[in-house]
Parts: sequence; C-alpha cells; structure tokens
Amino acid sequence: ASLCRRPEEAATADRLRERRTMSRAATIGGRLLRVPGAWRPAPSVVGIPGLPSKPWWERDDPLFAAWLPRLEAAAPAIRAEWDRLRGRPSDYRLSDSEHAGTLHSSPEEWHWATFVDGGRVVPALWEECPATAAALEGVPGLMVGDMPYAFAFFSTLRPGSRIAPHTAPANLRLRFHLCLQAAPAASGPEAETSRPACGMRVADEVREWEEGRCLVFDDAYEHEVWNDSAGEGAGLL
Repeated sequence: ASLCRRPEEAATADRLRERRTMSRAATIGGRLLRVPGAWRPAPSVVGIPGLPSKPWWERDDPLFAAWLPRLEAAAPAIRAEWDRLRGRPSDYRLSDSEHAGTLHSSPEEWHWATFVDGGRVVPALWEECPATAAALEGVPGLMVGDMPYAFAFFSTLRPGSRIAPHTAPANLRLRFHLCLQAAPAASGPEAETSRPACGMRVADEVREWEEGRCLVFDDAYEHEVWNDSAGEGAGLL
C-alpha cells in the first residue's frame, strides 16, 4: 500500500531529488568535458558532448554575420531605453540564482531589467522598450519558450563591482553582450600593461567592453566580468 504525502513533504522530496540529479549531471558533465591543464567547457549542471565549442566567437562569424550588425546599429535606441529604466529597482533575485552568494558580494552590485526570464517573455518590459524588443525579435534562434536557462536582460554593473569566475549550467547556448555603456579604453603604455577598466575574461583571454559592439562567447567556459571604472557598466545580454 502507498500513502499520499502531504504537499509540503512532496515538495521537499522533489527538491531533494532535483538536487541529487543536478549533482550527478554535474559529475558526468565534468568527466566528459574537463581536461586537466586545458580550458574546456565545464557547465555546472549538464554538458552535451559533440557540440561546436570555443571560448570566444568573432562578430563576423557566418553564423550571425547577417543580423549582428543590425543589433549593433540599434545600440543608441536600446541605450536610451536602458537609460529610462536604470533608476528602477532591480528584478534580479539572488536567491533564485544557482550561484547565490558566490558571484558577488551583494545584490546591489548587479542590476537587472529582464526581458526574457527562464524562457518566458516579460510582456510589460517588452512593451515599454519597443526598440529593444524589436532587436531581440531580430535574433534568429533567440532562446524563448520552455527553456529554463534562457534569459535576456539589461545588465548594469555598479562602479567597482565584479562578477566572480563561474560557468553556465549547460553548454547549450552562446552569449551576446551588447555594450551600452563602458569606461573609455585606455591608451598609450597603460593600455599594454593593465587590464581594461570594463571587461571580461573567458577561459584565458581578456576582452574589453566597447560601446555599441557585441562580445560573443560560450558561457560554459569559465568567465568573469568586472567594472573597475567610476561609472556604471551596462549592456543588453
């Protein structure tokens, strides 16, 4: 015979099963994808072997050369919409993140305004920011629908903040960071000896944020982001 568990007991058991499954997947993914002494994709939950893989992708890659210039051309209009929203409370929920407590020291460091949340379009923001919505709709293969790892949002990193090294939960996506605001690039001898004020590292290569341009990368590789400038660093992710 079986007894029906109370709802709270069932929910607790379901969460425990999910955590055990994620732990096993992380172990399997690590064995498949990690090679000691070399940079390899290392997703924190599950990895699918055999997919094309490299840390950085170039903006003129044939996969997105046909539409990426249109996205970058829309950057001024997108930035104007970000500027109207920047003073609002963030919808970033640190408690919901798989990296809770490990990416940064406080939720105030990283501000979100979310257009796609776990694969679900956020209608209010979509309607309020038509230029950004149109730009997102113009991205072939934009991850929407039943996709828990799908997000698109305005990301604002406060002055002096950083996102610690981490990897994505899965190796099923490429990330596009359209820079909307960043510190000016360094020039002269300083540019040769210091890391950029606003930039990111993927695997062992550092690249600088440049306003109006995209950085394209595979976030299953270890990556980190920082803003060492005195102003906000912002992008559409």
